[in-house]
Amino acid sequence: MKRFFYKQSKNLHVLREISLALQSTLQKNKLMHIFLTAVTAGYGLGFNRAMIFLKKDLDQETFVGNAAIGPLSIQEGHQIWENVVSQRLTLRDFIKLQKEAEENDQELNRKVRDLEFNNAENYPVLKHVIDNKDPLLVNVTEWYSRCKMVKKLNDDFDVKNMAVIPLMTRGRAIGVMVIDNIVDGKPFSYEDLDNIMPLATQGAMAIENAVLYERTQELVMTDGLTRLRNKRYLETITQDLYTDAKLQCIPLAVMMIDLDYFKVYNDTNGHLMGDQVLLQVAEILSDLTPDEGVAIRFGGEEFCVILPGYSKSHALTLAENIRKTINEYPFKSRERQPDGALSASIGLSSYPDCIQEPESLIETADQAVYASKKNGRNRVTVFSSSPKGVQS
Repeated sequence: MKRFFYKQSKNLHVLREISLALQSTLQKNKLMHIFLTAVTAGYGLGFNRAMIFLKKDLDQETFVGNAAIGPLSIQEGHQIWENVVSQRLTLRDFIKLQKEAEENDQELNRKVRDLEFNNAENYPVLKHVIDNKDPLLVNVTEWYSRCKMVKKLNDDFDVKNMAVIPLMTRGRAIGVMVIDNIVDGKPFSYEDLDNIMPLATQGAMAIENAVLYERTQELVMTDGLTRLRNKRYLETITQDLYTDAKLQCIPLAVMMIDLDYFKVYNDTNGHLMGDQVLLQVAEILSDLTPDEGVAIRFGGEEFCVILPGYSKSHALTLAENIRKTINEYPFKSRERQPDGALSASIGLSSYPDCIQEPESLIETADQAVYASKKNGRNRVTVFSSSPKGVQS
């Protein structure tokens, strides 16, 4: 009886700690870290490893690996536990150590995020949990040949026995959590499931709210016409980019792009065709902007490309490629433009090649655009502190 009351007291403590922690953020990754920590930490529920698979879209039936905490092997698990004991970490300590946990579990998370289970109908264990909205204790030996999901988890992560927990909110499952004890091999009991479910429900509600919040933020920071990022998004990322460039001593380039005589095109062909041009330019920028960069619709017919890690020479090569591609693109009725084609004037500024402080990158790139317009359009101008600037 004493043991029973102790476990109940501990579970209530875990629920209280996690409830407070989950209310502290709307960042999905941080929420999943808090949730998984409560399941795996010794001062939490104490299971060895946990993985979260969420629906790819809240309305779809494809489940994708999102996050995990725990060891990849038994040996790694013993090392983690020795560190925990020696440092005397509490549950609250674990929650605070998100960055360290991400580094420790980097390989585990990479492998989990590579997993995708299309349509629960194809995976009997997943289907059972989703349809019945109840957790399931799974003996891998019994299910190995019957469920490809179980086979995959065993082959990739050496899972022997596991609990599959539905993440339920508002009467429907948004995902599942897979828990196993890879280190101590401790079997699961139905009492364990009773302890997990209240926590799983709390975590599911917090994760769903975070997903909905992320969707809202996506809409707020995405241009409605071109689906590029918008000026508001630019305002949210620039300070971090500036700080990183200075602290890490890495170059940062900004390119401002303004379509030439776009008002003439709109007046001649109508705004619907003008919108089509903007969509096509956005597609060109999306195709040519490198993965580490971001293309943005700055407003009207003006665009912006942010290039972390790009020196002036590399950014200039890209700018010339963009200018040439736009100028040669077969836009409808382009021959009716003043220069017989649609073109773009581009201004480029780079830190530290062109300026000493990255905070003035957008302003100086904009000045370079004005110089391109003034000097004949359809050209790239690189900002220079000298009165004439540098054209190419």
